[in-house]
Amino acid sequence: MDMRRSVFSVLLAQIYQSKIHSRVIGIMMPFHCALRAVRSGARRYVSAGRGTNQPESPLRRLVRDASAFGETNARDGDLAWATQPYAVSDPLRPPAPEAADPRDSTILLFPGQGSQYVGMGKCLDTIPTAMELYELASSIVGWDVLRVCREGPEEELARRCQTAVLVTSLAAIELARETRRGALERVRAVAGFSLGEVAAFVFAGVLPLEQALRLTELRAEAMAAAARERAGGMLTLWLAPDARLPALLRSARDRAVSPALPDPVCQVANFLYPGCKVIAGDEQALRWVEREGRAWGVRRSARVGVAGAFHTPLMARAEAVVRSALEHCTVGAPRVTVVSGVDGKAVSGGAAARRRLERFTAAPVRWEQTLHALYARPPDTPQPLTLALGPGRALRATLKQVNARAWDASVHVDV
Repeated sequence: MDMRRSVFSVLLAQIYQSKIHSRVIGIMMPFHCALRAVRSGARRYVSAGRGTNQPESPLRRLVRDASAFGETNARDGDLAWATQPYAVSDPLRPPAPEAADPRDSTILLFPGQGSQYVGMGKCLDTIPTAMELYELASSIVGWDVLRVCREGPEEELARRCQTAVLVTSLAAIELARETRRGALERVRAVAGFSLGEVAAFVFAGVLPLEQALRLTELRAEAMAAAARERAGGMLTLWLAPDARLPALLRSARDRAVSPALPDPVCQVANFLYPGCKVIAGDEQALRWVEREGRAWGVRRSARVGVAGAFHTPLMARAEAVVRSALEHCTVGAPRVTVVSGVDGKAVSGGAAARRRLERFTAAPVRWEQTLHALYARPPDTPQPLTLALGPGRALRATLKQVNARAWDASVHVDV
C-alpha cells in the first residue's frame, strides 16, 4: 500500500514541479489560430478578444444549462436512466439560435481512448499544419507522437494512446479545413467521448493546447496507476428491451463481496445507446455478469481492451490528480457550444468547464444523453452537418443507433 501511495504522491508532486504549469502560455484563442502562429515562427501564442457579447443572466443560463433529455425517476442512480428518442416538447430544451438554419451549421465529434490504431495519421502528409501540430506536440510531451501513431508498436501506442488520439483528432481538424471548405467556420456545437472532451475544449478555446497535452499525459499516468492499484476491466453489454440491468449489477456486486473485496464496484461506465451500455468494475463482478447475464436480459457481451475500470469510482485517485493539475490550468468560457459527456448538458462558462474536467475521469460517459442534447429536433427539421474527427468509426456507428437522421448528415474525417 505504501508503494501505491507513493505512485500518486509522485504524480501530485509532478504537478507542483511544473509538469503542467511549466512553459504554460495563457492562450485563449481558436485552435487554428494557434497553429497559424506556430507556422509563422511565433514562439508565444497571443490572447484573443472575448467579443462584445453581453454577459448572460443567471436565470437564462440556468434554463439553457438544464437537462435536454427525458429522465425517469432514478431508483438506482444512473442505472434507472432512460431517454425519450425525440423529446421535442421538453420545455427545458435550449432553443436553436433564431437565425441558424441547421443546414448551414456544423457539429464536431471527437473520439476517445480505444479508437487508436497503428498507422493513423498517414492521411495527413499533405496538410502542413497537421504535420506542424504533431511536431509541436512532440516537443511538449517529449516523445515522437507521429512516429508512435504511424509505426507503433501496438504496445507503445496503447500505453500512449490518450495523447496520440488527442493530437490526431486535432490534426483531423486541419484535414477537414482543407477537404470540407467552410464547414469549420459554421461550427455551432462540439462534443467528445471521454478523452475526446479535451479535444472539444481545445477547439472551443476553453483549454490552451499545451496545457491540454500536459493534462492528458498526466491523466493517462494517473489512470494507469489506479488500474494497477486495483484490478478491473470494462465489458460491453447488448441488452434486450426488457433487460433488468440495475438488478443484474446489484447482484454482481453482491456475488463479488469477499473479505478481500468488501466493497466491489460494478456499474454503467458508458451510456452508448438504448440497447447498449458499457459496464466497468472489479474483475470478480464482471466475470459473474459474463456467466449469468443472459438470465437478466443480456443478449451478448464483449470485453473492452483496457486494463482498468475507467469512469467508475476505481478511478477516484486518478480524478484527484487531474483536479489538482487543473488548479494550474487556464480554463476559459467556450466560444462555441460544448455539450459535456459528464452530464449531457451544454457547458455554460469557464467555471462549468472546469467542473466537467474535474469529473470526466471517474464519472460515467453519458454519450447517449449528449447526442440527444445535440440532435433532438422536430421531425421536419433538417439536421446539421456532423464531422466525426479522428481515428476510429465508433462515433458514427453510435450516432446511427441514437438518431438515424443525424447519422445521414454525418461524415467521418478519416486520418
